[in-house]
Amino acid sequence: MNDMVDTVKLLIPVHNPLVFDGSRFTPITLEQLVNSRGYGKTFLNPSPTYAKMGKYMPRLTMYKRVRKFGAVTYELAVEFSAPKMLFGNNFDELTENDFDALLTALQSALHELLGHRFFKPQLAHADIAAWHPSKNIVFLDYTSCQTILNTMGKLDVSKTYDFQKTDFRDGHVVHIHANSLDIAFYDKMADLLKAKKSNKRAFEKDSSVQLNLLEGLSEYRPMEVFRYEVRFVGRASIKRAYPDLEQWTFESLFNMKLCQNTLLKHWKKLTANVDMLALDVKQPYELLQNYLEANDDVTPQAALAAVAGMLIASQAGVVGLRNTLEARYGKQAWYRIKPLLNAPQAHRYTAFVHIDEALQRYTPTKMSEFLSNIENTGKL
Repeated sequence: MNDMVDTVKLLIPVHNPLVFDGSRFTPITLEQLVNSRGYGKTFLNPSPTYAKMGKYMPRLTMYKRVRKFGAVTYELAVEFSAPKMLFGNNFDELTENDFDALLTALQSALHELLGHRFFKPQLAHADIAAWHPSKNIVFLDYTSCQTILNTMGKLDVSKTYDFQKTDFRDGHVVHIHANSLDIAFYDKMADLLKAKKSNKRAFEKDSSVQLNLLEGLSEYRPMEVFRYEVRFVGRASIKRAYPDLEQWTFESLFNMKLCQNTLLKHWKKLTANVDMLALDVKQPYELLQNYLEANDDVTPQAALAAVAGMLIASQAGVVGLRNTLEARYGKQAWYRIKPLLNAPQAHRYTAFVHIDEALQRYTPTKMSEFLSNIENTGKL
């Protein structure tokens, strides 16, 4: 069974923060936090050295809260990408069988950062403050993620979600902000190339640890990776999303069906009013995108000539186009142009069907399968 979740934020009650090595927290040490008055918090973000070593580490926040009658409580927030914690990348996707190994990896990372070893039940039973079900959808047929994102960006989200705004970033991200959740669609390969130039320019956090692993794949067309995430932030939004659960802990949410149903629910809501046949209207831009995806070796000049030819033929008829070319350039010109005029397949429509089927199947992507394919064949 598969559990495709990425970012997780655990909230762990802490009796005494001074049992941890608190010197690496900033802007104040744990000792300074304990001795401070009133509410406070301090952070431990992993050193860039870890990323250079290719080692992924969680982000930590220690909260100090003062309750009624002066009672003081402490809570450690542990935020991490579950697949990066276990695999070093989030191209590989988790299964429910990975839960114990994930706890072990998290236990080890926290011990390294804090000098303290948590018991696995402490981690498994911790409350959840952020939960991001996600899915990588791989295309190997020259489908462009940008083509899909262009379509997603045109959806009228206001009919589906309250108080929303939609961000578009460099043509490779569509990010919908709604009242109780965020939904993100993005081109994973394009985002990694952004991260290679600057981590700040990438949509995804902490991409540097996976650059070496994924960088090679970007050289192997036709592979494209369309990433889809539903992001719940805060315990209230998680409880609203999963009202049938008795408790909202790491262990109870780490469930394949819960994650799959979340992704399917929001995909269907967003695409319910999409006219699939209208996705591939024969306008110049749509024709050009479909033609490029159907003809991977075509030159820019030939692609533009083909689109122009198809548009003219649709207006004046094939005979009209042929007569015009032969009158100016002779009969041979028509025979050079004719092979270009085969209308491309409706790629937008088939891309949406592929995404829907991938969410229904819900099988995990695994980097090793693609790398072994490259090593054995030299191509995907």
